[in-house]
Amino acid sequence: MSTRRRGKAIGAGALALVAAVIATSLGVAGAGAGEQSAFALPRAQTFYMSGSQWSPYGDVNPAKTWDYSTGTIGLAYETAFRFNPLTGAFIPWLATGGNWRTNSVYVMNIRRGVKFSDGKTLTPGDVKYSFDLLKAPTHPQNALWASTGLKTVKVVGNTVVFTFAGKPGYQQFDFYRYNVAIVPRHVFSKYSTTELMTGNLDADNIVGTGPYAYVSGASSTAQTFVWQRRAGWWATKALGLRPAPRYVVDIHNSSNQAALANFQAGNIDLFNNFAPRSAIKGKFKTFFNKAPYHLGANTTWLFPNTTKKPLNDPQFRRALAYSINMNQILDKAYQGLVDKASPTGLLPIWSKWVDKKVVAKYGFSYNLNRAKAILAAAGYKDTDDDGYVENKDGSDISLKIQCPNGWSDWMTSIQVIAESAKAAGIKITPGYPDYGTLVDDRGHARYDLVLANDRQYSNTPWTYYQYIFQLPILDNQTTVNYERFSSPKAWALTQQLDRTPTTNTKAYRAVMSKLQTTFLQNLPAIPLWYNGMWAMFNTTYWTNWPSATGGKYTPTAWNNYWQMTSIDMLTHLKPAKGN
Repeated sequence: MSTRRRGKAIGAGALALVAAVIATSLGVAGAGAGEQSAFALPRAQTFYMSGSQWSPYGDVNPAKTWDYSTGTIGLAYETAFRFNPLTGAFIPWLATGGNWRTNSVYVMNIRRGVKFSDGKTLTPGDVKYSFDLLKAPTHPQNALWASTGLKTVKVVGNTVVFTFAGKPGYQQFDFYRYNVAIVPRHVFSKYSTTELMTGNLDADNIVGTGPYAYVSGASSTAQTFVWQRRAGWWATKALGLRPAPRYVVDIHNSSNQAALANFQAGNIDLFNNFAPRSAIKGKFKTFFNKAPYHLGANTTWLFPNTTKKPLNDPQFRRALAYSINMNQILDKAYQGLVDKASPTGLLPIWSKWVDKKVVAKYGFSYNLNRAKAILAAAGYKDTDDDGYVENKDGSDISLKIQCPNGWSDWMTSIQVIAESAKAAGIKITPGYPDYGTLVDDRGHARYDLVLANDRQYSNTPWTYYQYIFQLPILDNQTTVNYERFSSPKAWALTQQLDRTPTTNTKAYRAVMSKLQTTFLQNLPAIPLWYNGMWAMFNTTYWTNWPSATGGKYTPTAWNNYWQMTSIDMLTHLKPAKGN
């Protein structure tokens, strides 16, 4: 799963460089290195986007699900199914459908007539090969084999048959149905396992079934990544779909202020960074035409390092949760652009699973008096009259809360958290390391408090509980359980949820209730707000953007969204009149 897309911060002084890149460095197919034309990309046929890429563009391996260059999956490589999080429906894609033949056998029907960009035909063997790649223990999606009970994947005629031992991990398997990239065996079999797992793939060998082909940008120094629409995309004939832009260009320009200035200058069509509410005006549109303006894409969590005292104490964590003035964060950092999160942390698309009785009994909200009372009852007192409580043993409590430098909305938010905690007697100091440093420190538990929101929309709340509770805890927690909360009970419930079909509503709801109770009793992480699916549209060159009253598809270029419904954004766009 992918984090909210942020890039290395660049200052306003870099705008000229970005503009120069746009004007002079965007080559077209066939242009060699250093041969790009200053007039290569006609503006009216080119779709510029920014806000997705937070790391260098060198990685084009679809296995690197959190770190591949923007569009690798979705524009080039595609998946068997897609998923529409706004409707909850699965969309047959490279597969025309599938069904559970028994409780442990799933049959996937593969679409006929699909060709890769090199002209070779997609076969069920390619689909089997793509899922078999996940067997490698170092593959980021190895959990499909390691924890769902999947035993074999076989080709039978024009189908691919998945056979599980015992009760399958239904929730995970549904997730992987639309998140495993289908790759060409005749190309990928030439790579070693090490190359396939580490990302050392040649960009010139990007051979996918998707609507776009690679042009340029796959390097650690590139400021842009360029895709060109190709002829022969299967969905044009089969489904009548055709992306409107001839070129798609991602701009590595993710400092909020610098990116916004570039957007307002007309150099970006889709802006997936945070911007203040005042920027929404005139030709710049959003999904909703009133507050909160943006869809809620993920929950922003406050992760405490539960290996450190007093953060290892659930009562201290509860007091901290009560101390956070969320209304002030919504006002100061977002001007009403986001909504408070449910105490459960579950996204609004999963609201039907929230147990309101559990929330009423164990939930929390901003209440300084309650925070102080919990601290006192748990033995945290200000023994030296400095305004801050000490640990139970009398030692000082001095915590540091961090978010990446340049993430202006989060920087404001952690300042509010520190100030409101101070009012409750908890000493917290904000810090702003660069993104790479924060990720490394977070993974190795070299932090006190940190914000994170990696988990996005998905087909199942299981992805959130796995994010919070997964065991075992490793030396480097790269994608899950940053807080290092060890609860075999909670992890067992998460696994039980995985093995419960969503169609079994009664059983599913019962497990969800237990998970919410366990979460709220322990608060291993504190849900704060629903981070927006930041999306502003420049209507100068392109119209018919996604909206609450129009197309029900996701308006973002963030990784893992193209194979949901973001590709529909490109197939529904229309050139603006006069362009």
